Amino acid sequence: MAADPEYGGADRPLERRISDLLVRGADASRRHRKLVLGGAALLTALLGTYAALTIGVDTRHTALLDEDLAFWRFYREFAEVFPILDEALLVVVDAETPSRARDAAARLAARLAEDEATFPSVYVPGGDPFFERAALLYLSPEQLEKLTTDLARVQPLLSALSRDPGLGNLATVLQDGIAMAKKEPDLPMDLAAAFDSVSLAADAVLDGRHRAISWTEVLLEGELPGESSRRLIVLEPVFDYQSLLPGRSVIRQVRETAQELGLDEASGVRVRITGNVALNTEEMVLVMRQVVAMGAVSFAAIAAMLAVGLRSARVVLCILVTLLVGLVWTLAFAAFAVGHLNVISVAFTILFLGLGVDFGLHFAMRHAELVRSGESHELALREAAASVGSSLALCAGTTAIGFYVFLPTDFRAVGELGLIAGTGMLVSLLCTTTVLPALLSLGDVGSVGREWGGARVLVRALIHLGVTRARAVRLAALAVGLASLALVPSVRFDHNVVEMRDPSTESVQTFNELLAESHTSPWTIDLMEPDLARAKERARALEELPVVERAVTLADYVPEDQEQKLEILSDLAFFLPEVPDERFREPSSLRDQIAALRALRDALDSPWLRDGDLRRRESALRAEQRLESLLARLETLERSEEVETLERFEASLTGELDSELRRLWGAIEPEPITMEMLPADLARRMVAPDGRARVEVLPSEDLADNRAHARFVDGVRQVAPHATGSAVTLLEWGRTVVRSFQQALVSATLAIALLLWLLWRSTRDMLLVLLPLGLASLATAAAAGLLDIAFNFANVVVIPLLLGIGVDSGIHLVHRHRVALVRHPDQPVGELDLLATSSAQAVFWSATTTMLSFGSLALVSHPGIRSLGELLVIGVTLTVLANLVVLPALLVGRRQGAGSAGV
Repeated sequence: MAADPEYGGADRPLERRISDLLVRGADASRRHRKLVLGGAALLTALLGTYAALTIGVDTRHTALLDEDLAFWRFYREFAEVFPILDEALLVVVDAETPSRARDAAARLAARLAEDEATFPSVYVPGGDPFFERAALLYLSPEQLEKLTTDLARVQPLLSALSRDPGLGNLATVLQDGIAMAKKEPDLPMDLAAAFDSVSLAADAVLDGRHRAISWTEVLLEGELPGESSRRLIVLEPVFDYQSLLPGRSVIRQVRETAQELGLDEASGVRVRITGNVALNTEEMVLVMRQVVAMGAVSFAAIAAMLAVGLRSARVVLCILVTLLVGLVWTLAFAAFAVGHLNVISVAFTILFLGLGVDFGLHFAMRHAELVRSGESHELALREAAASVGSSLALCAGTTAIGFYVFLPTDFRAVGELGLIAGTGMLVSLLCTTTVLPALLSLGDVGSVGREWGGARVLVRALIHLGVTRARAVRLAALAVGLASLALVPSVRFDHNVVEMRDPSTESVQTFNELLAESHTSPWTIDLMEPDLARAKERARALEELPVVERAVTLADYVPEDQEQKLEILSDLAFFLPEVPDERFREPSSLRDQIAALRALRDALDSPWLRDGDLRRRESALRAEQRLESLLARLETLERSEEVETLERFEASLTGELDSELRRLWGAIEPEPITMEMLPADLARRMVAPDGRARVEVLPSEDLADNRAHARFVDGVRQVAPHATGSAVTLLEWGRTVVRSFQQALVSATLAIALLLWLLWRSTRDMLLVLLPLGLASLATAAAAGLLDIAFNFANVVVIPLLLGIGVDSGIHLVHRHRVALVRHPDQPVGELDLLATSSAQAVFWSATTTMLSFGSLALVSHPGIRSLGELLVIGVTLTVLANLVVLPALLVGRRQGAGSAGV
């Protein structure tokens, strides 16, 4: 056996030793098959139980990268002193009116704060009663003057509503408004908005819903100063990190509390949850569910493809059982070595299925080929282990390298994936050379199925193209390489983690809404200065930058020009109507209310309105139609139902007026504000007990745009190099990942080249494997640029991984090619060996099963995982074409000694 080239030559002792070891292992597994299978079954059961009981899921975003990076140190130093939003839950409360949003947020925050063990910190920005009293002082003098003027001009209408906010009086006020607008075209009241309010309220009543209308917003053409129909609650909960998903129970508690308080869309309030914790939790739930589903799809697809390729249910079952055994062992290793899965490493199951099946496929196809040629089962196993064993070992090593190269990088999440999946390749090799031979030795060992001719025809056509058109193929490969090189600059990296997530989830949609508004953007920059004076200096310098909308310190919460503003407010009080007093209100009769609505309907049909402004005309027509529908509905109801319907209509239209006027009156006579008067919760978030002061920097652009994000961070850091906060850490993540990718790519190339050279001691053979692989990798990057598939945190592993995956096919083909050179030195290699053996067909079937497995990732809704699947499918397709077309073109005419030191 020592002289047989199938087993490696004397000048390659390492390859020879590997072959001998694998042959002995396969033969021992055959002879002791019951013992091997019994031990494997027991070990699999124990390891599976261990993995199920111990493995967890890490959803922390801080676990994605190495904690020793400089920007993480700045982050931790700041977070030790001041609260930071990265680990907070952001509860977004939207309502139909500002007062309803304010009340809903206050009620929800108060209820959550009762559970101090779970929610030790509950903060509502701007929600303290202090800000309600001082709201108008935060306006500029010009804004206050405009507010006074607007109130003066609509004072008669507002006063009429405040005296009697009943439905009948409202209808009369709107009729008077129509008449006044006809006489005074410059009337500031927006009639179109008023008509739309009537339409919305009528629609809600007709549909059985509630819709609140803010009349001060209608009359003043905007929300009250300092008010918003969106409120934010910042929660810093205590997470149970012993749980599989630490944030899930806390998020569920917030939702249940909102439900208990009746804060739902039926009441005109919408409560949503976002922030990093919510994003990570929803993402992990989605990814785990879809990865499990796609894992089942992948497994079924692999089984179907193996059945087509091998034509033997017995052999297919042996390969699949071996694959599952390896998967369980690898999962146990993950539980022991890492202890958890993250949002990226959770995809290792599908990667393992797609790659691990290759080992069993090559071994089983070679064994079947030998059995069909007349060899006994015993000799076929030994020959299969000898002829493809060393190449399988080399493939396991190179594929593992493709994963392991991320271990020394700063990208910890992919490093964990690399450790798990890389070790999984070695586990798969172990199972293929022990468990699979034992399984193949059970039952009818001669039943190996018939070869499917379709694969042979297709593979023959591809390799034949490379052999017969070698020169043309080499030139075409050169052209593709140069074109791909030219397209590489179009490849982009998207560091926006939100773009990686499923856009249909609540947390992503809400986060994007906050991100689009600079004053609510969760991605801000934070600075820490020794004292408040220096913080103010730094803030003013930052506000000079075009990328900064404003920089806020505690001092900014003390309004300027207070004396002038207080004088304006004293004038404003003359135009503010009294708050309605229910004790003096005389309710209209049902008949009077219906009559008033009919009169309003008729007024809306005025020719003057129909001939005027287009928007006003359409609004009047719509309101007339809705009122007509409402009046028609009332005619079909019993008296009690009529009364209830009109009460709901009235509540929708004027139910908020009381609270809005009260809020204005509460803010009309504020006390002058000093630093000492500011709420303690706010002061604690902006100035530490030792005097260190916080500067919060808000962007002037939408940071969902990667370029805007980079401009913002780089611009601020030119002024403040130690800046931190969500915007900085996110951008630095992206840059760290790109550096990790570059490091992994170089490391993978060098390590694979070194391993090939050590085993084969032939620079020519090494280059024969690497050149088609480099072409395929370059073309994959170019395809990503052409198809606008951005690299991101999830799919950045593709190119280094393709080196580890794609090199397998080249190794198998070059290995069989080297053997053929020794056996038939006078004949061209392509037609003689590559077309005549199982190696090329196994390469085809391996690529097919791998593409099917990875293709399942491209079907998930998670954009990051989906893009990983898409790029892997593209890359594997290009790799198999390079190996089955370009590699034979490079091999044509080669003879023993033509650069190789022998076999």
